[in-house]
Amino acid sequence: MSKEFYTDTDVANFRECQRLAYQAVTAVAAKLKAGDTERYAAELIDQELKSYGIGRYFHAPFAWFGARTAFQGIDRPFDTRSFPTKLLPPHFGQRFMPTETQLTEGMCVILDVAPIFNDCAADIGYSYAFGHNERVEKALDDLAVFRPLILAGVCKEKTMAEIYADVSVALADLGYENCHAKYPQGVLGHKVGKIPTRFLPRIPVWGFEVSTCLYLAAEEVSRLINPWDNHTALWAEDSRVSADPGLWAVEPHIGVETGDAFGVKWEEIIHITENNAYYLDDALPHVERWANRTAAV
Repeated sequence: MSKEFYTDTDVANFRECQRLAYQAVTAVAAKLKAGDTERYAAELIDQELKSYGIGRYFHAPFAWFGARTAFQGIDRPFDTRSFPTKLLPPHFGQRFMPTETQLTEGMCVILDVAPIFNDCAADIGYSYAFGHNERVEKALDDLAVFRPLILAGVCKEKTMAEIYADVSVALADLGYENCHAKYPQGVLGHKVGKIPTRFLPRIPVWGFEVSTCLYLAAEEVSRLINPWDNHTALWAEDSRVSADPGLWAVEPHIGVETGDAFGVKWEEIIHITENNAYYLDDALPHVERWANRTAAV
């Protein structure tokens, strides 16, 4: 598997793509009202990004409301324990697509989108409570634990499996269920990179463009050619190698399945180089939330 290295201009484009994605979902969150559906929310995200001049996606907009934010009742599709391929991208599966579920007061909401800007892809997830919900607000605060935990593991050159286990222990200690374990392949994250949109038509497959599938397939093909190559573009519980240099979208997703089920997450990019690792941007909604809460104490 190739190690990816990017110019300062590339990194700036990835950062801008991530910023625009968060700008879009927060703008949509401010517009949503009771009775709106997941499908409508996803359409609004698409419209917002198009107003910024963005029309191509690593994956199209997703929206989940209420118990669906915990993926309640959704089994992991194409579970690798019974299906050996690892070529399928995260979120692959019809049940993850937006539905006609309607928004009501107090519901948890997750808005997730992965746009492409100047051929540079980002993947983000934004969680919030529609109206008053103390349980959701507490969970959003508890998500702060995972950002430094994941980065510290990368800097210590732990394997992705070890970091995955650290996250699992931390969320269990906080009293939450592991919702990202329900993603296809149970991923905590995955690689993002440059997608050559000018040469490939937009052909969506369950929310993903064919160009995305080709990108991830190319990232994985060396595993098929070389049986000694254990590197992977998917950050799963059995990824027993450290994360390669490149850009990784990480998405710890925690939930509660008792009472009114819900789940919350954040998703942002870590840039890993040969001798360093850092989050692309510290001015994101969830980071600013935690900073403001700390300042208020």
